[in-house]
Amino acid sequence: MSIQTFTISDAVLRRACEFNSFSLENREDEMIIFAIRGALPAAPNVSLIDYSDHAKFETSHLLHRVDVNYYYPRCLIGQWLPAERKVAVFLSSTVPNIKNAKRNKKRKHQFNCMQPGFYNYKKGQHPRSNSGFQPHRALRLNGSITLRRANYTISNGQPVINYSASADMSVGNPGDNIHCARNNPKTTKVTAIKNDNYSTEFCMSDYYSSYGCQVITGCPPNYIPNGHTNGDWNAWDKFIKNAYDDKAKDQDNFKYILLNSLDLYEISRATSSSSSLVRLRHGSTGHLVEKLQTGLKRMRSSRTGNPYYSGSIDGDFGKGTANALIRYQKDTRNGKAFGFADKNTFRSLGISI
Repeated sequence: MSIQTFTISDAVLRRACEFNSFSLENREDEMIIFAIRGALPAAPNVSLIDYSDHAKFETSHLLHRVDVNYYYPRCLIGQWLPAERKVAVFLSSTVPNIKNAKRNKKRKHQFNCMQPGFYNYKKGQHPRSNSGFQPHRALRLNGSITLRRANYTISNGQPVINYSASADMSVGNPGDNIHCARNNPKTTKVTAIKNDNYSTEFCMSDYYSSYGCQVITGCPPNYIPNGHTNGDWNAWDKFIKNAYDDKAKDQDNFKYILLNSLDLYEISRATSSSSSLVRLRHGSTGHLVEKLQTGLKRMRSSRTGNPYYSGSIDGDFGKGTANALIRYQKDTRNGKAFGFADKNTFRSLGISI
């Protein structure tokens, strides 16, 4: 498969908000956090981990799609300044680390994967207690999300985490904070993106610490081991300083956009509005959400005889709407839930968009 490159910019993020019905009302002067699952910067001969140039606020950054593998950071978390029309991106992971699952037998069933949506975060400490491991300032999840949980299995002697459409989907607050990945700097041989040549690069270790949290590579400077110094490698230090000390120092709450790289790739290439790109997700608002709620209230479960949705038609895709959609999709798609409503979902409910 050829490499699929795309640009992330203010314009692309605004179009993504339109297609997903994420409202920017009264948020033009705020910092908005966004994440792209399955993407890396597309720069020539950049090492697998050192992306310090992309942590600078620019009008755009060139990215390319990659597969998430649950071993290495293969996502990007960014900061968007709508008022300045600039973005910065930081090497991250939005999925659990499979090495954690392999080591921690007691929590294998708890590994969750946040689903794309528009969520709420606030400034706070991670972990919550000062007695926790390496407590540091972070962004704490503030509200419910749609998530998947999957059983950890062994296949041919290798650990496997499966978050396919058949994996259990639910709605809740599992405490998936945005915190550091607890990486440390080291010199190692890594494969460049553009070719198979190996070169020695100063970069961070591939490990990242996450049971489902959204993590950014790096470490608070006070936890860096002796013999190493803070520097360009530390994406987390730059990210959190932007949020606490610089660009958003007077802002306590943050909206968080999480999307898959394929969605953003297609949105970046679209030349006009297309109903095929419409997605309603947890956090969507507006008249299309009202249509979805109306359709789910009109449709009754063949198992219980009750409407899938019993809440008010308020145009707010929150916990109630998310649970209703999950139940409807499980009943009508052979037990598979996707957690978002697209053109086909509306069609199945007899609604035109």
